[in-house]
Amino acid sequence: MSGGRAFVLGASSGLGAHLARRLAEEGWEVLGTGRRTEADLPGAVRYLRADLEVDADRAEVAAQLHDTSPDLIVHSAVTYGERSGSARSLEAIDAMFRVNASAPFVLLRDHLAALPADRACSCVVVNSDSIFHANQTSAEYAATKAALRVLTAGLASACRGRRSSVATLALGPLADPRKLGEMRAIAERRQMPVEDVVQTYLTRSNPSLVITELIDLDACLRSVLHIAGLGPTANGMVLRLDGGSSGSLV
Repeated sequence: MSGGRAFVLGASSGLGAHLARRLAEEGWEVLGTGRRTEADLPGAVRYLRADLEVDADRAEVAAQLHDTSPDLIVHSAVTYGERSGSARSLEAIDAMFRVNASAPFVLLRDHLAALPADRACSCVVVNSDSIFHANQTSAEYAATKAALRVLTAGLASACRGRRSSVATLALGPLADPRKLGEMRAIAERRQMPVEDVVQTYLTRSNPSLVITELIDLDACLRSVLHIAGLGPTANGMVLRLDGGSSGSLV
């Protein structure tokens, strides 16, 4: 599948911004949303500032979905909550669940339910392998991603017999520019090869998997396009990129 209209949730930075940018380069008409006032996106990408935690913003996103009627929807919006080191409050955890799981679920559920059964729309929900190895610092975030996985399965079930599809792109550690910059800085301070810093990070952050490399962002783009190209056949699909790991039985 090439060209058409694409709607990217979470396009203001990181993977979402990369996907929006590259989809536009591939000939897609792209609308991206994000919490930041401004995003580093080319003029070919229309940008809507919207925070999924805010009811009015979420309503605007729903309206834009209806008006745009995209052929491809990518959910890449995410929040990690405050990283102060102190225990998160109930309100902070609720906010993480809303942005990472419940708000995108409601948006996709309502949009897909309103589409005619013969209208094709491919939805790709970006998820994380954090659900396989939560710890005391990542448990709340991992729980939001586990909830998102279950909710995505429910969306796929609702699409049976229709031309629309809902699939999961499950990702391991990404080679995003911010993370790579931090690793280069550590390598310079310690006077060691950056490759060694990367391997140390992968070993410590994924103790139950043998992950050998960070995931290239363009590999994510190719995966999204592959899922979109499969059309209804991709409904319920889970495509996992985990950086060369031998995988998991979970």
